[in-house]
Amino acid sequence: MAQHLKLRVIVGNNDYRRLDLDSGMPETLAEFNNTICQAFGIETDFRIQFMDPDFNNEFMNVTSVHDINDKTTIKLVYMATLTLTPINDVGLSLSSLVQNAPSTSGSSGAPASLPSTDSDDTIILPHSDNDLRACAWPREFPIPRFPYNVEVQLQHGNDSFRETGTQLKITPGLKSDILEKLAEEILQYTAYPQNYQIDDVAEALIKIFPCLKEPSATGYYGWMISLKYKMANYRTKMRNIGFPEVTVNALKNKHSDDCLPAKNVKKPKKAEVNFSPSHPAGETDESLENVILELMNDVRQRNSALCVKKMSITFSYRRK
Repeated sequence: MAQHLKLRVIVGNNDYRRLDLDSGMPETLAEFNNTICQAFGIETDFRIQFMDPDFNNEFMNVTSVHDINDKTTIKLVYMATLTLTPINDVGLSLSSLVQNAPSTSGSSGAPASLPSTDSDDTIILPHSDNDLRACAWPREFPIPRFPYNVEVQLQHGNDSFRETGTQLKITPGLKSDILEKLAEEILQYTAYPQNYQIDDVAEALIKIFPCLKEPSATGYYGWMISLKYKMANYRTKMRNIGFPEVTVNALKNKHSDDCLPAKNVKKPKKAEVNFSPSHPAGETDESLENVILELMNDVRQRNSALCVKKMSITFSYRRK
């Protein structure tokens, strides 16, 4: 007879629920996901994490149904999705535009959505002429192609691992090259990866290159720690060359009350793909401020096409 299980499920912020599995634990994670969806009426994609007693009850990704026991606490981590909604009528309130206009307090608002004269269309604003991010964090992180000398070492390491089970001896130079390339790839999606995203990268790395696996519970815990430090150093490197998504958090750009490295860090909180893009080529704060003033007049005239263009041009400035 299957064991009856009782689970504590963190469905969302301040939303804790109980899940009773009268028929015992499902045989696969896919079946377990479906059980959770049916029990709580969840329609969005999510991953499951559990409190791992081997790591001081830190949340770790569930990789097998055997990770979950009776009275285990699990958490649902929702995948980032973007929903586009058609706009049915023409018109943009001046108040919403004024909130995004420059002010003496330095506040900024989210970019306003512009109406369309065609109720069946959805306006998608291009961010700028710059080739910026085109997608959100992937379900499976794509490990990039490393430099040729690194690929050769990893391939030989994999061959040796398959034949004898011997792990590759990682030199400081090899590890540095691997982390550098991974940091470049992570930056294509976010400059401030969360713990589960770092976990995704490390897991994907040892999945493709098992010769890099470590003698830890997950096999990649050390890679996770190294990636965290590497991303911090990589952000410093990008800040020095003026990458706007990290320069906005430089101490010299913070208010005197927030002049601490870890205080009031501005980063995506709602799955924004391009959180703080660069200005379009040839534009400055002053020129974009003038465009916003022109835009306020165009709104009154209901010039939708021109508004779309100017909203796109001023997006980077309104994000500040």
